[in-house]
Amino acid sequence: MSNLSPPTLWLSALALRRLDVTVRCLLAVLGGYLLAALYTASLARLLPGEAAQAVLAATQLSFLIYCVLVIWAFCASSALRAWLVTVLFCLPPLAHLLWVGVL
Repeated sequence: MSNLSPPTLWLSALALRRLDVTVRCLLAVLGGYLLAALYTASLARLLPGEAAQAVLAATQLSFLIYCVLVIWAFCASSALRAWLVTVLFCLPPLAHLLWVGVL
């Protein structure tokens, strides 16, 4: 019989905590940028008014979206849940941009 244990037992508690923080930091930086960019592009198409005004308003809203995602990345109960919610929130603007032919 082999004396193998699950992969999580190979890592110490400190290593697991560092991995969790690293994954959450990646989500905050990369996932936040992706989410903000998708919503900026989508909202710039949806908002009424002149194109320049719509882009400016969408860009300003993207700062709020990015900030909320950074907070969510570290407040979620697990890193996996934070990633799944982020992917879920990326789907509506992605679908809109695909529908209007931007992507």
